[in-house]
Amino acid sequence: MSARYVSSQLIKNIQKGEKRIAVEYVDQTTAWKRPTGFPSASTKEVFSDVVDKNSDSFKPETVKHQSDKDKRMHYTAYELDKDGNVIGTSHIVDEK
Repeated sequence: MSARYVSSQLIKNIQKGEKRIAVEYVDQTTAWKRPTGFPSASTKEVFSDVVDKNSDSFKPETVKHQSDKDKRMHYTAYELDKDGNVIGTSHIVDEK
């Protein structure tokens, strides 16, 4: 069974026209809890930039790694509704 989202921490808010995106990192799933001090400040900055560049791909109501299904180095973005329920996920890649 796949790990499920439990909670996240805010990095910053990004305003894109009428859309406000809360950029957060997952700090806990049903399978693991992120250690204190991670991600680093530089990783948070890069992640925020990647989210900003890819914001058009997210659903209107809404960590860099590899996975078995996607071998690219990528971030998994959890898209949450107003009640904090996961309504979608997507992999976003820093194309630098």
